[in-house]
Amino acid sequence: MIKFFRQIRYKLMEQNKTGRYFKYAIGEIILVVIGILIALQINNWNEQRKLKHQEGTYYCKIFEDLRADINNVDSTIVSLDKRQVAAKRLLTNLLKIQDDKAVLLADYVAALRSIKFFPTKAAINDITSSGKLENLKNENLKNAILDFYTNQNYALGVVDSNNQELSEKVFNNQNYTEFGLQELPLYKDIFGEELQKLLKSTEWQKDPNSFLFHHLKDHMNMTIIICEREKDLLRSIQKSAVELSRLIKPFCKTK
Repeated sequence: MIKFFRQIRYKLMEQNKTGRYFKYAIGEIILVVIGILIALQINNWNEQRKLKHQEGTYYCKIFEDLRADINNVDSTIVSLDKRQVAAKRLLTNLLKIQDDKAVLLADYVAALRSIKFFPTKAAINDITSSGKLENLKNENLKNAILDFYTNQNYALGVVDSNNQELSEKVFNNQNYTEFGLQELPLYKDIFGEELQKLLKSTEWQKDPNSFLFHHLKDHMNMTIIICEREKDLLRSIQKSAVELSRLIKPFCKTK
């Protein structure tokens, strides 16, 4: 088209038709400008389409992370339930005065262990670290996402703090040998028969007035309470994750 206008312009110049020449020259300029504007508009449409696709992809990734969190909370709560059962059984047997210390120690080990909940945050970490948070154009949804992760961080901070205090309760016990964990089948082979005899523990479980008796009673009491608190916080995280995933799902579009 530009070549066509140029040929006409040359003919007009040869024919000395200056007025018409300028009209065609202006028309040629206008055509070029229109072409540039159209190209810019197409480029802008393409960029907007890419951003829209990226926004939908981010929502899908956050949605997937939330579904993983919902499932992982269930697994963690099951583990905490088992831990509580062991702690309750130990506390009951302890207060009834258990002759066989091994029964208490077996439950003690089980009462220390549970699956730790680790949130799945790959998507939100990628979005925030790459500075792409502004690509989430739905302000209400973006605020809901940020609020969720802020509250999740707070709840997990409480969980970690409580478990840290409980762990200190374990390691503040200075009478490990008298307590007798080394006598459990799990550890017997490590110490060997001779060392086992030299590390013989006391019968503290038969004396309600002994330090170890009181220490274990308090420890199991707090274990039951802290496990329940952790489950409560995890259920709150799970409920919020379910609500947020419901809000995000309609925006999870990658096409």
